[in-house]
Amino acid sequence: MTSEADQEGLSTHPFPDAPPGFVIRGVLWLRRALLRVADRLVPPDVVLFEHATGLAGTMLIGAAARLRLADLIGDGARTSASLAALTGTDSDALHRTMRALATKGIFDLLPDGRFRNNRLSEPLKSGKPWRTRAWVQYFASRSNVAAWADFDQTLISGDSAFARVYGQSIWTYFDAHPEERAQFAEAMMGLTIRDAPMIARRYPFGEVHRLCDVGGGCGTLLSELLIRHRHLTGVLYDNPGVLKSAASLFAGRGVADRVTLIPGSFFETVPSGCDGYLLKHVLHDWDDPTCVRILQVCRRAMTGTSRLLLVETVTERHAPTGMGPLSDVQMMVACDKGRERSEAELTRLLMAAGFRLARVYRAPTFSILDSRPEPDYGASGGDAATFH
Repeated sequence: MTSEADQEGLSTHPFPDAPPGFVIRGVLWLRRALLRVADRLVPPDVVLFEHATGLAGTMLIGAAARLRLADLIGDGARTSASLAALTGTDSDALHRTMRALATKGIFDLLPDGRFRNNRLSEPLKSGKPWRTRAWVQYFASRSNVAAWADFDQTLISGDSAFARVYGQSIWTYFDAHPEERAQFAEAMMGLTIRDAPMIARRYPFGEVHRLCDVGGGCGTLLSELLIRHRHLTGVLYDNPGVLKSAASLFAGRGVADRVTLIPGSFFETVPSGCDGYLLKHVLHDWDDPTCVRILQVCRRAMTGTSRLLLVETVTERHAPTGMGPLSDVQMMVACDKGRERSEAELTRLLMAAGFRLARVYRAPTFSILDSRPEPDYGASGGDAATFH
């Protein structure tokens, strides 16, 4: 659930556009190449040691985010003593923490002992568009770290570490821990704010008139699509708890008169009457049979001329590039049989649910799979219970 405070910075204007895809791909390729060169300048033991201390980095950045250090420093500079007084922490422990962050390039440590913000600490301020602070807090949260601490058992069983440690799915856990759920929702909002302009630009939404965002959260993506494509009307479909904050978001962005909010579960039904159905980063939360079940529910709501748009982080099995492989392992730890999938794997799911893949629209951080319902589906199968 996303509160009104989390909607800070959302307006009737479109989100800022990202650079063109070829620029993003080029910059990411260059960064990876330079990092590989840098790693070759030192003994491999040093590189491995730095990777092995990644948990320390996660917890250090998490502490900075939780204590709102970037907010407290603002545009000036502060000593650890003054920050400790404001945060209720030990001055020496905080200084050592921030010094360690400064060695990683997060915050500057000045010769007089004061700390100031820099390019890497600025995104930790509250209200930044991509909600980086919320993402950092999620990865450093006790629940996520506890799940990762049981990673060895996940390697043996293949089952979700989170479910094993807490005895319930991450979604059930969030229902009982609304603060963590809100934090995660804010983090997801930031990811959507990053991707939404490129989704709006990359796909020809001029061919769609009424779009249903299935599992669309508080409506961040749908609101952006409605702003950028004035002919569109929309349906936001998610569980009632999530939709509570959606009305204020659509009103704040000036598109409330063009959207209908419908509560429900995509495991049971999906609203009919739309010519476009959008699922963004839904399937990667679930195992294959559950994905087919979700897609079949969508298929039943669609007409022969409707289209299904899947936005997923396509991750090819033998391509160790981008954030996909790391995201895939996070899904393995946190979600029950969740995973990032290759284009071929997603195509198999679509076919099992009665769709054919019409076209793939690729972007640097995601792909849009445009699929159409097969007219003769239903005669022989697509049973999610027997899908492998």
